[in-house]
Amino acid sequence: MAQNVQKKQSSRGMLMLVILWLAYVLFAMNWVTGSTLTPEIIKAFFKGPVSPLTMQVVNYSITLARVFANFLAAFILIKLGPKHAVTTALVLLMFSIIAVWIPNYWGYTVARMIMTLGGSMIIVYMNPVVARYVRTDRKIIANALNTVSYNFGAFVVALAFLFAGKFLRFDWQITLTVLASVSILYLLIWQLEAVNFNTKQDVDVGAHEEVHYGYRDAIRDPFVWHYSLGFGGFLFLYVLSITSLPSLFATYAPRVNGSLIELMVTGFGILGTVVGTMIGLTNHARKPILFWTGVLMILGSAATLIFAAKAPSLAYVAAGATGFIMFIMYPLYMNLPHEMPDMSPEKLTIIFGMFWAISYFVYTILNIIWSVILGNLGWTAAGEFWIFGSLLYLVFVLQLPETKPHELPKSMIKPV
Repeated sequence: MAQNVQKKQSSRGMLMLVILWLAYVLFAMNWVTGSTLTPEIIKAFFKGPVSPLTMQVVNYSITLARVFANFLAAFILIKLGPKHAVTTALVLLMFSIIAVWIPNYWGYTVARMIMTLGGSMIIVYMNPVVARYVRTDRKIIANALNTVSYNFGAFVVALAFLFAGKFLRFDWQITLTVLASVSILYLLIWQLEAVNFNTKQDVDVGAHEEVHYGYRDAIRDPFVWHYSLGFGGFLFLYVLSITSLPSLFATYAPRVNGSLIELMVTGFGILGTVVGTMIGLTNHARKPILFWTGVLMILGSAATLIFAAKAPSLAYVAAGATGFIMFIMYPLYMNLPHEMPDMSPEKLTIIFGMFWAISYFVYTILNIIWSVILGNLGWTAAGEFWIFGSLLYLVFVLQLPETKPHELPKSMIKPV
């Protein structure tokens, strides 16, 4: 009898995780579609040309909203419980529908920011569900699927614009409305199927042991800062490659198809996730893999820019290789907190709330500087800054603890 109850709870937990995964894929599709349709959106709201800074203001507002959303995510979870916290996030995600029909660019931007509050909370809430319902030896698989969710959404959008770009661009409001409306379905399913659970229990230690860890602990935790600042550098490298850069190739490197570059990064990224997950199921040391894949993905990004102007076919190859390498490290990186001792769903929520907030703040600052450089110094200088800013990832990966220390010489091990 108890076994049947446990199996039923596990099935319910998996369904909750699937809904969260699909909701975050939808958020990613909304974000990337909006970025891809930026020329059409700007044309609808402005009569003449605008600066790169104005063109990117929606992306800035989205990333800034993610900063605030992730700080709030754990607080809302603690106050409302997992079911109602996610309900709140899904309601906020539905503002993507409202945004499309606001007849003002700045109102549109604010509504997209509210949409982002919901999407950002959803990625944070995946972690307590994984901690509660997924076995320790399978957490890397669940986290790999979660990490690839954004990439999967971006891949679908890239594929759609590659083969049906004219149709999707014909009326940007209809395109975004149809896409955003799916969020209503996810909200209904969540209300019917989701359940609450205790987020304080350390599921790996025992049902009666509670882990006490608050925002004050997170702020004083060196791991949180090293983990977050490093990822900010990665986000700068990755997000620009599938949002801002593809739409700019038409102006600065017209021989290259930006949608195909995006498709190569995201498509091969899915394959890279499979490899990264397979490595994560072993006891191989994490830090060397995280560092050297970081070196290769930065070199691959630089090669993509260089070849874009001179040899488009090589640019596509470089973009595919970069996406593949990026997503070898991504699931390993995102699973690090789950591999550390004394983790509860609530502690993971606080850590990942801080993590996403800090990393997106870093990304936003770097992105704004990049746009200013692009507008004032040109494409080449902006490209050089893009590569330079992403080096932040390598600096802080070296500061992270090794979660599989028995695979390393003692001289390379940092205390957890």
